Amino acid sequence: AGVARLAADPRALRAFRLANRAMLAQMCQQDRLAGRERAPQAHRWRPFQLAFLLTTLVSSIDEDDPHRDTVDLIWFPTGGGKTEAYLGLMALLLVWRRLRYPSAGGGTAILMRYTLRLLTTQQFQRATRMILALELIRREHPDELGDEPFSVGLWVGGAICPNRCEEALEIVRRASEGGALDRLVLTRCPWCDTPFRAPDNFRARHDDFGFCCHQPDCAFGDGAVLPVNVVDEALYRRPPSLLLATVDKFAQLAWDQRAGVFFGHAGLRPPELIVQDELHLIAS
Repeated sequence: AGVARLAADPRALRAFRLANRAMLAQMCQQDRLAGRERAPQAHRWRPFQLAFLLTTLVSSIDEDDPHRDTVDLIWFPTGGGKTEAYLGLMALLLVWRRLRYPSAGGGTAILMRYTLRLLTTQQFQRATRMILALELIRREHPDELGDEPFSVGLWVGGAICPNRCEEALEIVRRASEGGALDRLVLTRCPWCDTPFRAPDNFRARHDDFGFCCHQPDCAFGDGAVLPVNVVDEALYRRPPSLLLATVDKFAQLAWDQRAGVFFGHAGLRPPELIVQDELHLIAS
């Protein structure tokens, strides 16, 4: 069904191609950072990854598909490539949503839930590189993919990262005097891996927060705010395309009305996909 949809639907095929471009770009970037010399053609989907992408394609982009509410499970050994499989699906869906709904496809499209905060921050850094690869593609094709950047946000408890912009500002101030940056999660540019320094790589104000890179060789090194955030208040201001959070943080939805922006606002569509990572860690 997935192959048939790609053959019959030019928009789905376009989304599939751009998603593959994004995945390839982030893999090649990872090679460069690791000092590996490999041609782009050296990268291949593993059979189960491509099968997962094609199997879930129709139900992910078609809200009337009878399998829309079916849980698709990837069960594969650690290190086998599960993360890349669902990142590929995320990339496809994010592009599809912009192509299919030009005026309503922005805002938060995907919710990703974790059971452990440590896992959340680790996967956040991996997902961020895919989002940045997508954003580079969007900049090439704003006529197709809109003016709103593809973005990613981390929404977890205050023990991991600050809930308020005032807290983030204070962390940057202390770091400027020799303190640690760990609570801001990103201590290096997620694209070029250049270490961040306080206050140069942070746009910290009383009412907003952002990261920026000044590395001349980086695709994001122009000093503009990166499309990534970890501060709750900033996420409420600019809901990210992909929101990663812990299960306990989602409980806040019943208590903080500001979180409603993650479910569609100002005419935007609600999220299309929920990804529950590390499902085996949830007790039955």
